[in-house]
Amino acid sequence: MTKLTRTEQIIAEKTVCVLLVRGESPDGKKIFAYLAIRADKLESFMEAQKQGTFFPEDYGIVLEAGEGEPSDEVKHKMTTEYGFNHEAMLDLGSSNEAHDLTSNLASYATAGNNDKKE
Repeated sequence: MTKLTRTEQIIAEKTVCVLLVRGESPDGKKIFAYLAIRADKLESFMEAQKQGTFFPEDYGIVLEAGEGEPSDEVKHKMTTEYGFNHEAMLDLGSSNEAHDLTSNLASYATAGNNDKKE
């Protein structure tokens, strides 16, 4: 992976991403957490997931968490309070994908502005 440029690094340090993370608890139950994480921490977060058991709060702020899948109430809260769009989620499967996202944050912000309807 290439290192972020200085501009990309500044943008990443000032951008917070909200992630929906799914996994299993130590006792095998399905769990979820919405995590607010600085974009410059995404790569290390993705690497930590590969290592097995880890604590999301070591990488960001847990906004909501629970067993199973998020309820409609929780989804609504995440949409209204944090702008989380469940229909437009990106699936980050690797630290490389996290790096690509982080290095292209400016283009995502620009693309989002172009989608607004007048």
